Amino acid sequence: MHNTPITFQSTDGQTITVRRMLPADVNLLVHIYRHLSEESLYQRFREPVANLPPLRILEEARILAEAGYTQGKGFLAFADMPGRPGTPVAGARYIRTGNKTAETAITIRDDFQKRGIGTQLLNLIIEEARKDGIRTLIANVDANNRAVINLLRRYPYPQKREHYGSEISISFDISQKPVNQPGELVRTAKAPGLRRQIPPGRNAKNVKIAQRGRR
Repeated sequence: MHNTPITFQSTDGQTITVRRMLPADVNLLVHIYRHLSEESLYQRFREPVANLPPLRILEEARILAEAGYTQGKGFLAFADMPGRPGTPVAGARYIRTGNKTAETAITIRDDFQKRGIGTQLLNLIIEEARKDGIRTLIANVDANNRAVINLLRRYPYPQKREHYGSEISISFDISQKPVNQPGELVRTAKAPGLRRQIPPGRNAKNVKIAQRGRR
């Protein structure tokens, strides 16, 4: 995927458009963060909302938007809402941590969770990371985030799990494409203005990237 947007249908039939994230997309990431519940914000930032100043959210969005462009790839998902076409509803990216390894994260605003968006974004991450020579993806997940943990368990890749306090680090080998990957990406022929379309699948809630040295 270069700069050509792709679309897919959520499990409830809404059209979701995905494009490459750019360093200038900081405010779009902030918009997504502002539509997270207190629980989702805690899982994302590891701090209670009361201790989370707006400048911290802005700075985090700036770092991720830049790193997702220069050190890996990032993506933004948009949906049309009443009176607000093209509203950002999710962000995903992977950032290289080594020659063939990368950390990955997906964040979806709460009112768009459980619609299959996370699964499709994770599939896109896996596809693009594999093209870039990544062999191992690492997701650092809150131990209480059972939705994400169960989703990753369903992916048929060799996995290794390590516990670090309230966090689980899940690494999975994506070097070989499995036959039965959930919600597998499907390419369409001559879709108007698009290169491919992704069918509906299940959801991944807040797959979190953690850079332990920055906590």
